[in-house]
Amino acid sequence: MSAESNKLLFNRYFSEGTNKGDLGVVEEVFATNYVHHDPAGLDAVVGLEAVKEHIMTLRRAFPDLEFRVHDFIAEGEDIVIRWTVVGTHTGDYFGIPATGKSFAVTGMNHWKTANGKAVEGWVSRDDMGLMRQLGLIPGR
Repeated sequence: MSAESNKLLFNRYFSEGTNKGDLGVVEEVFATNYVHHDPAGLDAVVGLEAVKEHIMTLRRAFPDLEFRVHDFIAEGEDIVIRWTVVGTHTGDYFGIPATGKSFAVTGMNHWKTANGKAVEGWVSRDDMGLMRQLGLIPGR
């Protein structure tokens, strides 16, 4: 798959999948054996159903969730995307009750693709900034 095709595919993932909750996009973007590595080194997200559940978990916690993509860098089968995500915490987030607070944090994803689908991924995001903005830990 060309770098341009990868850009279009992952743009669709963000615009339709995470931002609008269209879970059908997951099957277009990710391989059935997809593995997403957790940045904290915890359990990896494995497979299409796990990706869908992750999106639903985020959208339940932050119904107005919106990823704003700033950069796509694609070379061969690799793509790196830099983004800002904004939202309001109105539902449970991994055991954290709703705070009603809004946030904006930055991050990047790196995906390896094969045969036109993501097979492995990593994310780097500002979890500390998210926790501060939700009032869960003290700010500076």
